Amino acid sequence: MASPGGTARAAWTDLGQGIRVRQSRAFQMNSVALFHPEHTILIDPGVLPSELDDIAAETRAVQPKTVTLLFTHAHWDHVLGRSWWPAARTLAHDRFSADLERTMEWIHDEAEKIATKHGERWASKFEPFRPDERVSGLHFMKLGPWRLVLRDAFGHSESQLSIHLPEQRVLIAADMLSDIEVPMLESNPPAVYLETLRTLKPVEEGGAIETLIPGHGTLARGRAEVKRRFERDLEYLETLDREVRELRRSGASLDQARQKLATLSDVERHPDHPMRETHDENIRLAYEGAAAVRAGH
Repeated sequence: MASPGGTARAAWTDLGQGIRVRQSRAFQMNSVALFHPEHTILIDPGVLPSELDDIAAETRAVQPKTVTLLFTHAHWDHVLGRSWWPAARTLAHDRFSADLERTMEWIHDEAEKIATKHGERWASKFEPFRPDERVSGLHFMKLGPWRLVLRDAFGHSESQLSIHLPEQRVLIAADMLSDIEVPMLESNPPAVYLETLRTLKPVEEGGAIETLIPGHGTLARGRAEVKRRFERDLEYLETLDREVRELRRSGASLDQARQKLATLSDVERHPDHPMRETHDENIRLAYEGAAAVRAGH
C-alpha cells in the first residue's frame, strides 16, 4: 500500500511551466494550480479536506506573494476549497453568487455525503461568499505572469466559465469535454451547450489548445485527442437535439422519447461513472426546449 504522501504525489500531473493538476478521489475532479512565486492561481481547489490540505501544502512550498482562487462555476464540488485560503482574492462569473446562494442546501448535503463516504470530516460548514472580482462574456486578463482568456460557458451551469491559457495552449474546460461524462445539461436545452462548444471550436481548430483539462476525467494531450473530445461532445448534443426535435414534431410523448433514445450511443463512457440518469434528464430538457420553440412559432 502506498504511503499517504506517495498517494498525494501520484494524484498530481505536472504539465510544466508551473501548471499542475491534482485529481481528486471524488468523481475524478481536477483542480488546477498555476504556480508562480509572484502570483499563484488555484482553479476549483477540491474536493476532500485531505486533498485541500495537500493543495495548500504545495502552495505554501511555492511561497507566492499573491494567491487568487478562480472558480469555474458554482457547483458544490468546485467551491469547497474557499475556506483554505481566507485571505486569497476570489474570481468567478457575474452569476456565481446568485447560483451559490440558490444551491446552498445542495452544497451542504453533498459535501457531507462525500466526506463521510471517504472517511473524512469538514472542520467547519461551507459558507457562501461573493467573489472579489466578477467577469462575463469574453474577458482577457493578466494575473502576475499568467495571461488568461475567460469565456462564458453556459449549458452545464448558469455561472460557468472556460479558461484558456493561450501562451501555454491549455484549455481548462470546467465541466465540459470529459472522457468519463456525457455533457450534463442543467436547465437549458442542448442549443445553449452547443453554442458554448461551437464558440470554442475555432480556438481548437486554430491549434491554440494542445492540452485540455476537463472538470472530471482524464486530461486530453495533443491536438488530435483535443479534437476528438470536441467532436464527441458535439456529436452527442447534436444527435440529442435533432432526434428529440423530430420526435416532438411527430407527436411523441416525453416517455416515448426517453424509450426511443435510451440506447443512444456514447452515453456510458466509464464503468465507474454511470450516466443513464443524466442522459434521461438531458432528454427531458431537450424535449421541453423543443416544445417551447414549437409553441413560440
